[in-house]
Amino acid sequence: MSMSVKEDWAWEDKFGDYSMVPVPVHERRSLLSIFYVYTGVLACIAVLWGGGALGLQFTLKEVVAVAIVGSAILAVIGGLTSAIGGISKCSTYVNMRYPFGRIGSQLFGTIIAGIACGIGWFAVQTWLFGIIINSLFPNVWWAEVGVAAIWGGLLMMTTAIIGFKGLAWLSYLAVPFFMILAGVGVMIGIANAEGFAGLTGIKPPTPASFNVGVTQVVGMYIAGGVITADISRYTKKVLDGPISWIVQIIIFQVYMLTGAAALTLATGATNVAQALLVGGAGLGAILMAIFGQWTTNDNNLYNGALSFSTWIPIKKKYITIVEGLIGVVIAAWIGFYAGASMQPFMDFLTFLGKILPAIGGVLVADFYLYRWYKKEPLRQRYHLKPGMKIAQVNWVGWVSVVLSTIIGGWVIKSGIAALNVMVLGAVFYIVIAIVCDGLGVKIDIGEHIIDKTGV
Repeated sequence: MSMSVKEDWAWEDKFGDYSMVPVPVHERRSLLSIFYVYTGVLACIAVLWGGGALGLQFTLKEVVAVAIVGSAILAVIGGLTSAIGGISKCSTYVNMRYPFGRIGSQLFGTIIAGIACGIGWFAVQTWLFGIIINSLFPNVWWAEVGVAAIWGGLLMMTTAIIGFKGLAWLSYLAVPFFMILAGVGVMIGIANAEGFAGLTGIKPPTPASFNVGVTQVVGMYIAGGVITADISRYTKKVLDGPISWIVQIIIFQVYMLTGAAALTLATGATNVAQALLVGGAGLGAILMAIFGQWTTNDNNLYNGALSFSTWIPIKKKYITIVEGLIGVVIAAWIGFYAGASMQPFMDFLTFLGKILPAIGGVLVADFYLYRWYKKEPLRQRYHLKPGMKIAQVNWVGWVSVVLSTIIGGWVIKSGIAALNVMVLGAVFYIVIAIVCDGLGVKIDIGEHIIDKTGV
């Protein structure tokens, strides 16, 4: 690293991982490195569970169509937010200060990472862990779905707090493993259905509408789509992030969803864990799936605690304990109430697909449309500097998220809910902001000055 790089970087990374400040030049990574990180985040057991859930609702041809459309929506929103990170070199939390204000970035960052991931996804994946254990040991009390969710969740929480390098090492194997497992799913499906024609002709047990399926696909990964800047800020070139994101979403997500759906369709199992056992994938595959799920859930807790720590002044490990315990209680409740039924999982994906796209829509509208309207050069947008002033609250961003979520997610009954919410969020924001400009109404409330730590 040259001295000039040191001198040009006028920040102090007080919180680590450049979470509050721009990533310096010497820390930036290649396109291949960024692509592998994105794919590693995608390659988790939740995607296979999601594909398995689609197999309960759609034929294989319908699954492919639903997966392509849902992934295309994710590709657009994730590609656009990824480019924002490539330009600003800042985290999603910092970028959200512009359309939502400092307080708004804390609130909506907490909704995405803290509640949706740290508590929501942790609870759901802990419950799914309980289902896997119950599939392996169906006739013992400690393997009941709710009971297994309790002890499994507590163990996951413990490893998230103290760290476990052995589990972290297994995450490096997750990408090729889950890719292979999806391919195995297709082969098992073809074998069980006595040919590809037989597989495509299988009817799902609980049919659902195309729009519902697309919203579930979007909900499965929309949190990741909104926070792509957390990874793309490390890119050397602006387009490296969008290219990496779009390729892994369009190709690998569709592939993995299709493989898991083929497995559940052909075996007639009610979930992926049972389908793997019935299909003869072997105990090793099940155990590897458990470890892959474990590392993903540890990351859910870590990211959630990181989000909460931006406004709660206590150590992250204590936040991890609290959010972990809340997640375990929720997982146990689902396990005792619903058992191995996939309905709560499908409902959760639909819910995320209705509430999170609005945040991404507003972020994209502010960066690409409103800043263009204000004649800000593209490369200078979201350019964080020590001493600059930002709003405490951008009320237009708040109002746009609330209106688009309610109207697009629940009032409008036609179309794809996730797409409706995202588009409405962008439209509400740009229209209200421009009208306010024309009327001389301020969209910012309060003022905050950024110091050299990014706070």
